[in-house]
Amino acid sequence: MNEKVIHLQRASSCFIITGITYLVFSFPFWFLGAVDEDGKGRFILPFLVVMDDLIPQNLQSWAGLIGTLSMLIGAVSLWKTGEPTGFGKRRKFFYVSIAGAISYILGQWMPLPFAPLGAFLSGLGMILVGIASIKEKIWTGWKRYVPLVVGCFPFLFMFPLLIVTGNRPAAVIGFWGIPWIILGIAAWQRVSEVKLSLG
Repeated sequence: MNEKVIHLQRASSCFIITGITYLVFSFPFWFLGAVDEDGKGRFILPFLVVMDDLIPQNLQSWAGLIGTLSMLIGAVSLWKTGEPTGFGKRRKFFYVSIAGAISYILGQWMPLPFAPLGAFLSGLGMILVGIASIKEKIWTGWKRYVPLVVGCFPFLFMFPLLIVTGNRPAAVIGFWGIPWIILGIAAWQRVSEVKLSLG
């Protein structure tokens, strides 16, 4: 099988998993009356909090770890294919998304500063990839705009609520899963296009 197809399929699967884990994270806040609580941790520095539990203790923590690892693998897979940015200088925008996913992974154990940094860099990276996607026109139709939607979500919904309320918007975070799932679907549809072009 063509290497590009394999990477696109991997990216698709990983982004769908990422989206599902976001939905799993917020499910208790939507339907079970859960209240967002800070995990047990300690300040090492004024800006660095380390969690007491190194192994995830609940479903939400495991979902977060699986989702952020999937986000990293998906971003690296698209970077390898040069999709939807092309192989030129815009391909480097994936480095921002990759840094965001790595920050998110570290945020599982060190929520401050890595969890908010992960959201910021992941969003910014996908905005940059989204702009490149629109300019390069490698992905066609609606698929071309999906990375930009993924990137804009935290800046339009999550960060404003964080600023206004001073608290993490746990119930809203899960809705970010929907654009991630759509990105996975877009990558999967691109697989079909690549297979057709290969004959």
